[in-house]
Amino acid sequence: MADRYFNPFQAIDINVPVQFHEAFERYCQRGANAVIDQSPFPRMVDLWFLSVCVAARLKLEPADVVKSKTVKIIDGSIFSSDPWRIHTLMLIAIGNTGDVQIVSEPRKMMTLANGLAVAGLPKVVEMLKDGDAEPIWNLSDAMDTLLRKEQVA
Repeated sequence: MADRYFNPFQAIDINVPVQFHEAFERYCQRGANAVIDQSPFPRMVDLWFLSVCVAARLKLEPADVVKSKTVKIIDGSIFSSDPWRIHTLMLIAIGNTGDVQIVSEPRKMMTLANGLAVAGLPKVVEMLKDGDAEPIWNLSDAMDTLLRKEQVA
């Protein structure tokens, strides 16, 4: 059994605007017949988390999803088995707000992270599609390029 760690997001569902749900269905592995080249993300949280990280890397503004019709994709309890994701989300929240005290406000952190995920998801989908190869290889090439780019402060 996996170790369990403190999870401030335990009771917070992760929702995305309905128009993005198809991307999660397409690029996340669903069932035993999933083909990793076409669906490179084992779980929806993996695509969501990469989208957060891409948005943070590109310094994108978080999307405002309050007025959007949304669908639940992830239960916040998923982070209990991935404490490094919790820590990363906390660091991203501190970096975006400049306020260390945000770590005491899980809902604010998750609102920010979800806004970043929605802002970053179109970029990740573009990476999956842009290229002559299967989505997993297109993404790999695009991520390599993104990580090698020098970021301007």
